[in-house]
Amino acid sequence: MSINQVRIAVALLSLALFAQTTFWLLYDIAVRGLPGAWSLWTTGWVPGLSATSSLDLGLAALQLCAGLAALFRTRGAGGLLMTSCTVTLGFRLPAVWYLLLDSPSDPWFGTLKGASLNAVGSTAVLAVVLCLVLGGLLLLARHMEYEAAASNAVTGGVRPVKVTATASGLLLAVLNVFYIGRNAVTAFQVGPGVLTDLIVGKGSGRAILAVPSPYQWVCLTVLCGAGMLLAARRRPTAPGFSVGLSLFMMPSAFTELWGYAVGSMPVTAVDTSQSLLEFVGSAAVVALIVGDVRRDRRPDDADLDVMTPAVPMRTAAPVPAVPTTPAVPATPATPAAPAAQDDEDDDAAEGAVEAVQVTVPAQRHTDADTDAEAERPATEAAGA
Repeated sequence: MSINQVRIAVALLSLALFAQTTFWLLYDIAVRGLPGAWSLWTTGWVPGLSATSSLDLGLAALQLCAGLAALFRTRGAGGLLMTSCTVTLGFRLPAVWYLLLDSPSDPWFGTLKGASLNAVGSTAVLAVVLCLVLGGLLLLARHMEYEAAASNAVTGGVRPVKVTATASGLLLAVLNVFYIGRNAVTAFQVGPGVLTDLIVGKGSGRAILAVPSPYQWVCLTVLCGAGMLLAARRRPTAPGFSVGLSLFMMPSAFTELWGYAVGSMPVTAVDTSQSLLEFVGSAAVVALIVGDVRRDRRPDDADLDVMTPAVPMRTAAPVPAVPTTPAVPATPATPAAPAAQDDEDDDAAEGAVEAVQVTVPAQRHTDADTDAEAERPATEAAGA
């Protein structure tokens, strides 16, 4: 496969994941109406069993942007695709074990009625399979572009600006403090055993594609840790990865802030601070990265340039310069005859020409020597 074929394949896979997520978002809108679906996404509670949650809004935005970025060869596509693949896999796996562990005698969601677990869970299984294929293609693309960069003696993707990488890393570090701290507090309050049940999600969800808060914090801890590492090393994938995380977190943070503002959700200082940081901080990082890309736009970017690791540029062998004028072989220097002294009276412009065409003086001296040799027999005959 060529790199262009891989690029098209990963773009189509990401758009297929977007189609799966969007289908169930539209399903909830069709079943509950737009006000009911908006209430579901802002409060997390509606009668019955739903298919999606507010996290699916961010996931759909991430999958769409990643697919379009790969399709149109946008810089940052590699990082976006990495984030889309990882986030989709992490947040679709719970629906798979919901489906596998459900039984008629012990329904996973109890007595809740609504969306079909078999239908929604089956598409989640398909999404997991597509993520695995997408991940394999991304590894293949990375290997192919690494070889191309090494063989062509060129550098890899564009490294992020130091200020932007630092700001992105700091935001992810602070968010990680929130996620780790909240799971630690929850474990202290309910105990590790109950925390494990909460992470698994048994009997705690009201949407099939939703994930429990402790599981969400665990996944975001891992993702933010990876983003911090990429930003600290200023890898070419860091900007796209950070933009991907921001696209995923911003919609759900906005819906939570909306719920706090209208009073439909209980307000706590920790929840409000976390949501504000996710929304405002992510928007600021996206603005910084977009500004850097606009200032440093290259017309010859690679297909998935940020998937290419930074490869040191090798020095190419020097190429012999081709002379602009035919060179005339120089003859060995001989004592100049008195007639050749006129060459010293050349003007400055002729001297400049001689400095560039170094073979011309040799030709002129050769002509003078020839004239001197021609005059010498006549002089000797006159003396005799």
